Amino acid sequence: MNLRTNVVDLWVFHKRDTEPKYLLLQTSQEKADKWFNGSRFWQIPGGFLEEGDELADVMRQWLAEYTLTPKGIWAAEYVSCYYNIRRKNLELTPAFAAQVEVPVDVPLTWHHSEFGWFTVDECKQRLVFRGLLEGLDSVREHVSEVEAPHGALRIL
Repeated sequence: MNLRTNVVDLWVFHKRDTEPKYLLLQTSQEKADKWFNGSRFWQIPGGFLEEGDELADVMRQWLAEYTLTPKGIWAAEYVSCYYNIRRKNLELTPAFAAQVEVPVDVPLTWHHSEFGWFTVDECKQRLVFRGLLEGLDSVREHVSEVEAPHGALRIL
């Protein structure tokens, strides 16, 4: 078994209202059939880093693909550890958080069939994976629901 450490979760949120709202993406049926035994679920943006990638640059690029502009990006003080059945790897996935300017209609690719901006309670009703639920709690504790995230956590 291999240990994979180049996978990253990015919690995207806005504070247009007083309560933060988080971006969730629903996997498309095509993606679910290809990689997840037909099971669809809600997830967050994220992806893979290549050797030599600069984390802030990659995250800015991911946000740009969704036509979003970051106000800031922070480490969220959480790492999920899970077994990836499809890749047959043990994966360590750190969570990061990006506050964006204003929510927009997010363009979708074949990977996702819908998106939404959700409150914490709405996220918890939709998410099924422990790593995402715990990652959300850490994002709230260290970034999205504090007056100002600690400066040492700021990436951008």
